[in-house]
Amino acid sequence: MGKFRLLVTCLLGLTFFSSGFSAAAQAETTCRLAYTAKVHYAPQILALKKGWFSAPNVKFEAVDLGMTTGISAAEALVSRSADIAVMGDVPAIIALTSARPCLLVCSYGGGEDMHAIIVSENSHIKTVDDLAGKKIGVHFGSSTHGGINLFLKKHNLLSSVTLVNTPQKNLIEALVSGSIDAFAASEPSPTLALMKIPNAHLLTALNGLGNTYPLMMVTTKSFAEEHPEILQAVIEGTRKGVEYINADPDNAGIELSKTTGSPAGVEQQTLRKLTWDVRLDEEIINSLKQTAEFLKSINRLKNVPDIRHMVFTGFTQKN
Repeated sequence: MGKFRLLVTCLLGLTFFSSGFSAAAQAETTCRLAYTAKVHYAPQILALKKGWFSAPNVKFEAVDLGMTTGISAAEALVSRSADIAVMGDVPAIIALTSARPCLLVCSYGGGEDMHAIIVSENSHIKTVDDLAGKKIGVHFGSSTHGGINLFLKKHNLLSSVTLVNTPQKNLIEALVSGSIDAFAASEPSPTLALMKIPNAHLLTALNGLGNTYPLMMVTTKSFAEEHPEILQAVIEGTRKGVEYINADPDNAGIELSKTTGSPAGVEQQTLRKLTWDVRLDEEIINSLKQTAEFLKSINRLKNVPDIRHMVFTGFTQKN
């Protein structure tokens, strides 16, 4: 009889343990983080590789979109293929205007030196004024497009320069072939051009225009409301990635190149050129607003979203 009771007790205990284990497994939440395999998303790529995203009962799942354009991350978020996504300023603005309500979580990188003008030796462009009468390649609808417009207006050159709509992946080839005299693009294209094109040179960065071209983390409103603690964990993991980049860009570039496939030297130079800082302040909001107004002016947006009121309220500068 005693052995029977012992057996029953063990079976009940095993049943209770199994039920508890099952309940714990069911309680686990998956957080899908989308990014394209590019240097602009280095903090998140590094954080995923090193396990810096951590929260109780949360599984952080990478949604690697490969070497696609930044808009792919916005599409993944809006199509419910991701819960959080990192992207450039233009895709972030487009996400905010989508049918699925989205929120800005934070900015983590960017900087006024994000975009630059590269010229070929054959163009005979030595100064900014020499751009008059020249053809400049730029990807229309990008934040670089907005930056070059502001730059040309500032120097009274907008009416004397021809902008040629050129996908970023084709800019170097177009410059080499002579179909354009110069191009404006975001990093790492300028760095790559200087490495690949003999005697090409940097004319200027598109800075001093009141825009920091922020790289953004975006989530859906529903995910932010249901899982604010997970967003806090992703912000903290991103912060660790940013700290690592700022402390050791050489090793960060080497590790990053294993994911992006770009040469480590290119990644290292780009990491140094950009500014890495987790924040969401007036400068970020105003930069996004400036770009959104440009997109509306070229009919890429119907309306400028109310960016100031489309932010994750759980974020603080000292998060």
